[in-house]
Amino acid sequence: MTETGEGGCWAAGDTRDKAAGPLVLVAAVALVDPDGRVLLARRPEGKAMAGLWEFPGGKIHEGETPEAALTRELHEELGVDTRTSCLAPIAFASHAYADFHLLMPLYVCRVWQGNPQPREGQTLAWVRVNRLREYPMPAADEPLVAMLRDLL
Repeated sequence: MTETGEGGCWAAGDTRDKAAGPLVLVAAVALVDPDGRVLLARRPEGKAMAGLWEFPGGKIHEGETPEAALTRELHEELGVDTRTSCLAPIAFASHAYADFHLLMPLYVCRVWQGNPQPREGQTLAWVRVNRLREYPMPAADEPLVAMLRDLL
């Protein structure tokens, strides 16, 4: 192993890997329609990060798998149903916010039943993958856009 010194991947006294708070597990999904558009949801007023656009999903409950959390969240938030076998994991985000650390797997789903409807005050938008960067997102979601663009 070679030490690269200041600014490299190995620096003496590097403390950036220490969590600022609890680890929060969240699962997210890129619903992709037959035209190749991705569904984004805008966080409603009164919620943390209100006004930012994100991939649908939510917190993973104790004893729940990420896939089970997504099927539950998609039904609760958007009124759509899918099966865990229709969820393909493609990437994950690991991001330190001021008071917690977020770990978020991102899945792609192309098969579901129902027409997504905003059930929790959010605004929905079907967005072409090359236009995703035009929608302001939480910091944890931003790196996932390039990975999703490369896949689609």
